[in-house]
Amino acid sequence: MAVHIEVTADRRFGTNSYLVDDDQTHDAVVIDSNLEPELVLEAAKARGANVKAILLTHTDIDHIAGLHELREAFGPVPIAVNQAEKDVIEEGKPLRKEFGPLATRLDNVTAFIEGEPYRAGSLEFEVLHTPGHSPGGVTLKIDGYLFTGDALFAGSIGRSDFANSDSRALLEGIRSKLLTQPDEM
Repeated sequence: MAVHIEVTADRRFGTNSYLVDDDQTHDAVVIDSNLEPELVLEAAKARGANVKAILLTHTDIDHIAGLHELREAFGPVPIAVNQAEKDVIEEGKPLRKEFGPLATRLDNVTAFIEGEPYRAGSLEFEVLHTPGHSPGGVTLKIDGYLFTGDALFAGSIGRSDFANSDSRALLEGIRSKLLTQPDEM
């Protein structure tokens, strides 16, 4: 399978949202929902993408801010997140005490299960639990691409100075699950 990836970044934080689109079937997912969801909505429309799910690497506000707009546009597609952060989306609980709760709650939330692939239409992702930046951080792998959320950046690693962050877990996940990937990723 060949996938096409559109990357959008919001202007406030530079947080990425991704449209991952199967080149043949146009089944697609959105990974993370930044502060400017209209950018990924435009990309989906331009590609003729049939969005099957919204996948979250974690639930910091800059990664979930546009969920309501995406749900309005795509309908009640599943939102997938690690079990440790599912209540942030379902119940509006804040991930961090530094930030407030979500204004409203969303339904049709499913939990990733590490070791089991996540399927959305013709797309299949490997799910790697990479906590540390957040308790339920995940990395999603498909077709030679890794979507690491805030665990790993070009030239640096994610923050682990929040109350519910864990620097040891972050480094262990990077060492054992990300640095072990093929160099071409």
